[in-house]
Amino acid sequence: MVELALVLNIIEAVKQTYRVAQFVFETVKSARNEDVERQQIATDFGREVLFLASFERYFEKAHGSIAYDQALDELWLLEIDQVVRHMKLDFSDYEKLAGTDSQPSLESSTSSLTLLLKGSESEKPKGSGLATREKSSITQRLKDGNTRIYTATKWALSNRQRLQATLEKFRKRNKALRKILQFAMAGILQQIAQHGQDLKSLQEDKDAVALGLSTWAEIKQIKDQPEHVENDWSLKDSTINTNDNASVVRLGDVCTRMPKSSMLAKIRYTKDAVLVEYKTYPPKPEGLGSSEAQEMNFRLDRRVNQLASPLATSGSNALGTLPCKAFVKEADQRRYAFLFNIPEGVSEASPDSLHDMIESPVLGRLWSLSARFKLASDLATIMGGFHMFEWVVKGFQSQSVVFCKSLSDKAPQLSKPFLAGFEYIRPISGSTVGQLSGKNVLYCHPDLQEESNIEFSKIHDLYSLGVVLLEIGLWLTARQLLQQTRPPRPSTPAEIREEYIRKASSKLPLRMGKSYAEAVVACLESRHKHQAIRSDVFLNVFDQEIVQKLSTKRLLD
Repeated sequence: MVELALVLNIIEAVKQTYRVAQFVFETVKSARNEDVERQQIATDFGREVLFLASFERYFEKAHGSIAYDQALDELWLLEIDQVVRHMKLDFSDYEKLAGTDSQPSLESSTSSLTLLLKGSESEKPKGSGLATREKSSITQRLKDGNTRIYTATKWALSNRQRLQATLEKFRKRNKALRKILQFAMAGILQQIAQHGQDLKSLQEDKDAVALGLSTWAEIKQIKDQPEHVENDWSLKDSTINTNDNASVVRLGDVCTRMPKSSMLAKIRYTKDAVLVEYKTYPPKPEGLGSSEAQEMNFRLDRRVNQLASPLATSGSNALGTLPCKAFVKEADQRRYAFLFNIPEGVSEASPDSLHDMIESPVLGRLWSLSARFKLASDLATIMGGFHMFEWVVKGFQSQSVVFCKSLSDKAPQLSKPFLAGFEYIRPISGSTVGQLSGKNVLYCHPDLQEESNIEFSKIHDLYSLGVVLLEIGLWLTARQLLQQTRPPRPSTPAEIREEYIRKASSKLPLRMGKSYAEAVVACLESRHKHQAIRSDVFLNVFDQEIVQKLSTKRLLD
């Protein structure tokens, strides 16, 4: 049993903080002279309030047991308590103001808040709808209740910088809660898998959906039971055209023949702009009979479909991959074209890869030191999220980290990296779809190159991550790093790894700090392979020993 008193204290503190945060949101929305920027702040604030409400309900329904493991529950409870205490302190300036107004129940207030948010995001005429009535009623209640309080509230909430700072703190605390939930979710999924329980209840819980837990459960189910993937992601009667030869992801368009039975029968073809990633597969073995070849093609198509499904789920839920739309088989070129929807707010152009940006003097100047630290932390966090599902990335390299271009200035969106190049699909022969090229062997763990019967694991992903983190730290590609080595240059996979470790140990502390260097060396040395057996334990170690050490806060360590 988890400590009941601590659970009750957390629930009460979250409820109190929620009511204060909701008061801030509604008061800001009630301002008669609000501009577009202030309205956006209010909308963003409202989303964070709804997240907090879902967290409180989910936490209360679970009676504080969010990891299904007593030892881990006690650990996460202490972490949650610390976050909630900081959050409550962040809103202390507004607490007395909020206390003057009668507070509705959490359930009724979240319903009202949801309607307010929907109203703010739709183009309703002024003076109509629930949002307008709420605005006038809140302001009027404050005026009628206490003039001094109304003046204080107006002062406290009218300063845009103050509001923005409060919002950023709110986001930071909610982000910390999301992180705890992610670690706890790893334990939940492992417990469910061990006991053969169904993930359906978790996928259908509305608060689990709001917190993103249902998405993780869905991906876990796809990963564990790929044969049960029902959606067919293949696109028939389609041709792909691409505009350039980008290394991994490129802009293109897909032209699809409309079916005769379609209501749009007068339109023979549709043409959509997409991002395209090609994955090649080896030729069929010589002497293979027609029935064996047909079976091999069937299994390969099924495995490709099984990759498209989690990519579609993760991409549509901002988990670090592009949103997969479909795939097209180009048998004459022995490859599959994975099609991705172009994310909102980006231009129709081929993304820039991290590899290309490191090699480009022009694009390289866009990267400040703080931006490189953030990128390193983001990539490690994204990989940790995949490993929670026991989903290994495979083929991770700087060529597979891509950045879409902004719709406004066409510049790469440095704060939003996407991972591509997933290569864990296996045909019937057991070889990986997407063969190792001269470039990506530099990112591949030596054991995988020297022994053919080793199963790919999270530790092999971390080695690839370590190479990319080394590239980010020294701002040189792996090939450039090796070319700068004095003769005799390393030639075997083991020698290449030793050279990476040597450069990370000697050069990174001066460029990125001691902690960053320690994180990179830990990845290259496979230092945490014994903790990789349990996802929940591994994620905690991974966060403390890798992710946190990639922060600028550790520069002075």
